[in-house]
Amino acid sequence: MAATLRGLPNQTAFVEAALREALREKCPACGGTGRASGVGVRVSNLRRQSLGVLQRDAALQLKNVVALARHAAATDVMLERARATSDIAYVVTRGEQVLTRGTLAQRAAVRGSGASWQ
Repeated sequence: MAATLRGLPNQTAFVEAALREALREKCPACGGTGRASGVGVRVSNLRRQSLGVLQRDAALQLKNVVALARHAAATDVMLERARATSDIAYVVTRGEQVLTRGTLAQRAAVRGSGASWQ
């Protein structure tokens, strides 16, 4: 790639055009301001949602989901009881955009399994 770049008649113009193209879209974390907001990821209230106590496996899965949400500059992790099971459904969003959704298994998980990703 370096050799190809060196062979261009105007390297600076090429790099500037590539940067302009790459920066055309706003950064999802900062909205194009260059500064990430101090707001972290919000997780909906477990008590208010009447979800009960999380079993250890589900709590570890939730910890991983929140870590993923932070890494993806998400704003919310919404939780609710999955229909007809004791599992907990989650949705990770950044503003209005859904980044991922899945289920935290409340039953004893098979060794090595994690959250069910969709």
